[in-house]
Amino acid sequence: QLLADLSLPYTTIDGMDPDQREKRNELFDISGIRGNYPQFFLCKGQEYEFLGNYEWLESCNLDELQKSISVTESVVQEEVVADKEEQTNDGKSDLSTSFGIVSAFSDGTVTLWNWKNTDLGWVEHVLIGHDPDPAKRAKHHVDQDGLDGDNLQESIADISAVSLGSNTTLVATASSKGIILHLFNIVSQQQEDVYSRQISHHAAASVHFVETSKNECYLFVGSASPRHNKVWVYTLPHYSGKDMASSSNSSSAWVTLPVLTVCDPICQGSLLGHQDWITCFAWLDNLNVDSNGEDREEALLASSGHDAKIRLWKFATRASSSSEVVEVIDNEDLTTIEGEDEVDEAIIDDLEEEEGEARLMVYHSGSSTAVSLEALLLGHEEPVTSLTWRKRKNINEKPCLLSSSMDRTILLWMDDEDVWAPVSRVGSAGGILGGSIGASLMGFVDARFSPNCNRIVGHGYGGSIHLWTQEELAQLEAMETDEEKQEEDEEDELLNARWVADPCVTGHFRSVEDMAWDPEGEYLLTTSTDQTTRLWAEVMVGPSECRWVEVGRPQVHGYDMTSIACVGGTDATSDDGVPRHRFISGADEKVLRVFDAPVSTLRLLSSLKQTRLASYNDNNSTLNEDSASWRVERAFLPSLGLSNKATADQEQESSKFSGPTNDDEFAESLDTLERKHVDFTLPSERDLGVTTLWPETRKLFGHESELVCLDAYRAPLGSDEPSLVASSCKARNDVASAAIRLWNAKEGKCVGILKGGHRSTVSTMSFSRDGKYLASSGKDRRICIWKKVEGDSLSSDESASGYELAAAADSAHKRIVWSVHFCPSMPNIIASGSRDGFVKVWMVCETSDEGPQLKELLKFEPSTKGGKKSEPVTAVAFAEGLPDDIIQYGILGIGTESGRIEVWAVPISDDSASKEPTLLHAIAANDSHFDTVKKLSWRPMAATNNVESGAALQFTLASCSQDSGVRIYNISISI
Repeated sequence: QLLADLSLPYTTIDGMDPDQREKRNELFDISGIRGNYPQFFLCKGQEYEFLGNYEWLESCNLDELQKSISVTESVVQEEVVADKEEQTNDGKSDLSTSFGIVSAFSDGTVTLWNWKNTDLGWVEHVLIGHDPDPAKRAKHHVDQDGLDGDNLQESIADISAVSLGSNTTLVATASSKGIILHLFNIVSQQQEDVYSRQISHHAAASVHFVETSKNECYLFVGSASPRHNKVWVYTLPHYSGKDMASSSNSSSAWVTLPVLTVCDPICQGSLLGHQDWITCFAWLDNLNVDSNGEDREEALLASSGHDAKIRLWKFATRASSSSEVVEVIDNEDLTTIEGEDEVDEAIIDDLEEEEGEARLMVYHSGSSTAVSLEALLLGHEEPVTSLTWRKRKNINEKPCLLSSSMDRTILLWMDDEDVWAPVSRVGSAGGILGGSIGASLMGFVDARFSPNCNRIVGHGYGGSIHLWTQEELAQLEAMETDEEKQEEDEEDELLNARWVADPCVTGHFRSVEDMAWDPEGEYLLTTSTDQTTRLWAEVMVGPSECRWVEVGRPQVHGYDMTSIACVGGTDATSDDGVPRHRFISGADEKVLRVFDAPVSTLRLLSSLKQTRLASYNDNNSTLNEDSASWRVERAFLPSLGLSNKATADQEQESSKFSGPTNDDEFAESLDTLERKHVDFTLPSERDLGVTTLWPETRKLFGHESELVCLDAYRAPLGSDEPSLVASSCKARNDVASAAIRLWNAKEGKCVGILKGGHRSTVSTMSFSRDGKYLASSGKDRRICIWKKVEGDSLSSDESASGYELAAAADSAHKRIVWSVHFCPSMPNIIASGSRDGFVKVWMVCETSDEGPQLKELLKFEPSTKGGKKSEPVTAVAFAEGLPDDIIQYGILGIGTESGRIEVWAVPISDDSASKEPTLLHAIAANDSHFDTVKKLSWRPMAATNNVESGAALQFTLASCSQDSGVRIYNISISI
């Protein structure tokens, strides 16, 4: 199937076919392997070349799947008109500005996206491809300057770019193989040239371009050596227009274009001091200095990395009275320079420097720059991940540096009376010791100021976006008019600023495996391999606008999560059945875990619901808040444990070291809640990992390997039958472990084991709405229908399962079946989706003579295939709430391996064979996932049964994907 998807012609040799036995033996002789299937050969005319077995094919496919973006950088491009003759016919200069994003991938690919206007949109340019054929990989390279092609496939650690014109971009990449420069030039729409050269063969962790003048730019390189790490300083002269004729460096030109000449990079030397990898830089120019009449310019370079120390380097540039001779250092000389051991790096910062003494001299055309150490900033305890300077309103304003670190803090540094010190600290110093990644164990990977510099945005390791706003200070009683006084006030305000945490942008940062709606559709629970379960609810962001926001993190686990099911009832006040707000989750472990909502979560959900009702002027609606006395206020994460406890011990880490939270503010604001207005703060990332946990109330044991999937049946209110949960686990060459276990959701007991249906892992299950049937399928491509035994009360005896195998369809699909789902309105209709690219609709037919039979009603493919022969279907789900007059059709959502989502109307009556399914809506590619859809789920009660004919049905569809995303769509379908 994989070869067919890639449109590769192939021939299959059946080793068991007597007619092909001679060819089989011939191929066995070539590979030297017998009895191992499958084997892959490359046919070259009459000759065959052995490629490998299935493990080889799987590893090739895995390498492609593991390709990911490693780093991105923005670049602004401006076209410079050098001569008046280059003006347009109407006398106006042909000036244009565009911006772009240059990205580097883990396989060495370098891509540039340009945006010039809304008509053209984003235009992609591939500078370095990842084709395994070196000839194809370098087909655009007109000059590689002796560059080893294998180095182009090395994973890139950092990238930087600078624009040299509207059509020319200079890109530098850092990797374990060294520093590579790429000059990208767009000649025409049909021709794009890339010039590449390697300027260093030593491992580097960071690169940073700085445009310092009209005809020159700096390139700073941070080394990645075990010791003696240095900041290498390069200059790259370039000339355009009239400057090309007057340039004296034309003999050292690296690339000569019609309107631009780029000279060879010049290694000016290095700055010693860092004791570990150097991973980030930040440049600040136009410092306000007292030059005493001298023609001098000063700038600051901040550098840091894994040694957690920030160094500020002062670049003082003066005009040269005489021409300087610059020696170009060849690549061969770098080995000697980088290996020298002049001074021990551990004591270099203790060396006394005389005033004006420079550690490095950089020579330019007509000027020279002295580089000296300005300051050493100590404050972080873990590697520093990013540095950025605050934008200044004028050159008289004091510089302010922002730094982020893996110690879970972001610091603001300022020069206060010639001493650099941190003036503000944001983040979560300490975090939850012993917690998982989802509980903020890791720190920040980046931090930036907003354009007006009154907000800070931090990027957490777990993918969350943190926001802090500078609190406005009380206005002065008397407004000063003196400009210098205002500047001093602004500096004092920054020194004494208080930064308030805002609700952050959160979400999963690894594959989202499963999700489940609350029975009444009030909230959505999702679970992921990032080891967290998250709760999403609608929050009012305007007079009539709602947004889905993460408002809780019920479970923070130590294993990758795989499945979840809501088992609570629909009546919060009923004592019968399973109480509402309960879910069961499974992970890469053998234990199922049961969780009940705490009072704090119910209070928050009730408040959010009240806000929505007030915004729609629904004064007649009532609110049911589950205030059962057995519920706890909140849960706590124990030290080095996996179970959320209902109470906190005095020495418990989540209580002792987590620090202050906004939990008290939540309670106070919710207690004073008004009907028409809600003024409270949503949970921050820190609160999500500490104060929104649900207590674990029970563990369910019985499975022999890691859990795979769950599904729940909720019994009707007032019924004597119990609510059930079905679970399956990985079958590791053991038929017995392929059995399905049934659990009593209220009592937490195993009430049945369904055996004999499958011989391999069950990957999907679905209960019918009335609980009469349970459908299951998986790797063996067999769909099994388990029927409830009449009169069986599902006791605690595992031998009395209450369900028996009633029907089965062997080889229901040609490939693994990823999803099955019963139709809510017709409990004997089931849909299935498979890797073979087909969706099938089945009917369970009851016959008095032979018992239930599984009958195939129809079969169809998704409309979008992405250029493939077939598009694997990974998720199917029927919608509920259809009117009675269209009961002959079902609304079916389909998710595919490429991330696309479609909504179909499928006939579900007995005469469906004479009807065709109809595509109702296909989610646009920009709004779809970009990786495999793991599950689809329609919001309960999304449409009512009393819809008049001709009106539109309103649905809400949730989807989760391997791309770490959860998407919720509002879909309107006309009858």
